[in-house]
Amino acid sequence: KLISGWKVLVISGSVIFFAACKSNNDYTKNPATDSETTPVNTDTTAANTPIKTDTSSMSTAPAPKQNATSKKKGKITVGSMSAKTSSGMKPDKNGVYEMAEVSPAYPGGHDALENYINDNINYPQTAIDNNAGGTVEVQFVVDANGSVSNAKVIGKKLDDELDKEAVRVVSAMPKWTPGKVKGKDVKAKMVLPITYKAED
Repeated sequence: KLISGWKVLVISGSVIFFAACKSNNDYTKNPATDSETTPVNTDTTAANTPIKTDTSSMSTAPAPKQNATSKKKGKITVGSMSAKTSSGMKPDKNGVYEMAEVSPAYPGGHDALENYINDNINYPQTAIDNNAGGTVEVQFVVDANGSVSNAKVIGKKLDDELDKEAVRVVSAMPKWTPGKVKGKDVKAKMVLPITYKAED
């Protein structure tokens, strides 16, 4: 017989009750505790599926930059030219005075001259890396119009490349104020010391 969802079976005067079973997806009653139990999911498909992580929106920090190999630097300094005066001098056969009563002057003075040299001279990186340096003396003539000519290295040679560069930059200098003898503009010799120094 069926009584309110229960099946009743009568065997030899005894009554046995069977719970009416619902579908496999529903919960069952535990006969011992008469409480509801949650169905166990036996589907292992989800458990075995690897979890995918969306990295499209994840930002990665840039790799740290490696420090570039630091290069040595070169420094150029210009020595001072002391004014030499003489009242008894005579010019050479080319009309050039070894000394003038009033020495030729670079426009703007020594600081402007040093700025010019530093802005225009080329101290090759190979020479700096090889610690090639020292002082080179460049002799030149300032004529009566202030133009520079006949630049050349005198005394001890320093380095062929550095010597040539010193002569080049001196030869390209702008006009000077010419030297004077007895109030007259004359040709006069000048010697300019240029020092190359490699620095770490």
